[in-house]
Amino acid sequence: MDPLLSELSSYLSNHQQTIFKRWMEACKEDDALGAAAKLTYTEFRNNIPAALEGLCRILKHGNRRVSSETVRCEVAKHGHHRWKQGFSLKELIRDWGHLNQVLITTIETFFQIHHPHATVHRIKALERMGDFMIEAASHSVQRFDNLRQAEAAALTQDLEFARAQFEQLTQARGKLLREAAHDIRGGLSAIEGASAILNITKNPHESFTHILEILNAGINSVKEMLDSLLELSRLESGADEVELLSVNIADVLQQLAAEYRAVALKKDLRLSTDGPTEMWVRTDPEKARRIAQNLLINALKHTSSGEVHMCWRLESKRWLMGVSDTGPGMQAVLGSPVAQELNHPDSALGVSADHASSSINPNHSHTGEGIGLTIVKRLCDLLDAGISLESEVGQGTKFTVEFPRHY
Repeated sequence: MDPLLSELSSYLSNHQQTIFKRWMEACKEDDALGAAAKLTYTEFRNNIPAALEGLCRILKHGNRRVSSETVRCEVAKHGHHRWKQGFSLKELIRDWGHLNQVLITTIETFFQIHHPHATVHRIKALERMGDFMIEAASHSVQRFDNLRQAEAAALTQDLEFARAQFEQLTQARGKLLREAAHDIRGGLSAIEGASAILNITKNPHESFTHILEILNAGINSVKEMLDSLLELSRLESGADEVELLSVNIADVLQQLAAEYRAVALKKDLRLSTDGPTEMWVRTDPEKARRIAQNLLINALKHTSSGEVHMCWRLESKRWLMGVSDTGPGMQAVLGSPVAQELNHPDSALGVSADHASSSINPNHSHTGEGIGLTIVKRLCDLLDAGISLESEVGQGTKFTVEFPRHY
């Protein structure tokens, strides 16, 4: 036992309250230690008195390590308390750093006052104190980190449970949509049969043909909506998988445009295309075609005069496809449901795809007309494609889709 270090041990033990107060003041003055500001004196020092007694024994008896299981337990509890008090790991380390600095200052003061020339003993005391603080802080931080990992594991488990529940709800929603669509389709079969009978029945009424056209148009419209609803339910349930192929996408888009030229001519519209005749990319051709088809249908449906234009081009890392029209434009594009759907994929199914026009009957229901654009967004997500919308009231609308050239 070294008499001088034994004297230092007694000095530290007698000045515990001063050490704790200086330590607490240093922590509360530290702007990076916000969690310390709300603690009382008792909460702040918690298990450190027992740890400080351990340091005093080390100085007195010459041990360089935290040999006592009791001391190790107390410094570990300090980490536990700091975790419960809302400290971050960084704050806990700064907490120990301030205590270390206060102890260094206290030891230096002791030697300056009582043994100013005992340099060897001062260095020895600081070394033992340093070894003690390293090990004590390590036990404290280890307990803190174990608790943090346990908390993170519990949170991960909760998130996994929530995700599983969400997937179940999504699948149930998709199943419900499919069942509802099939039920409605069954009812429409009877109407379609009646329409077929009317087609072969001669009726003297002049309005018969017009009524029949309305009936057929209504049936076709509902069937198209149901087909879109079924496709959307497959997409949202994850049933559709991406099948990547090397394909001349220009040929796919040219064929699509050719199929819809008759629809354009019926409305006295010009359907034009612009792009290379060959453009080889790696993509899912069916899904890429469906994206272009839905955008083309949307443009033809809402354009009453002028032109619908489809274009495509190849860049170094991507290929682009665009559909533009000379229709009335989207209503308040930035805040429209369509724009919200493009930016928020979890929005409701009943997205309206209507263009802004005073000729649109405000009393007419457009429920479900935005399903096509919702499908476009879901398909773009599947293909890692981005979609953007430009529109100006009275000038028209343009959709641009950017596909990866390679996956």
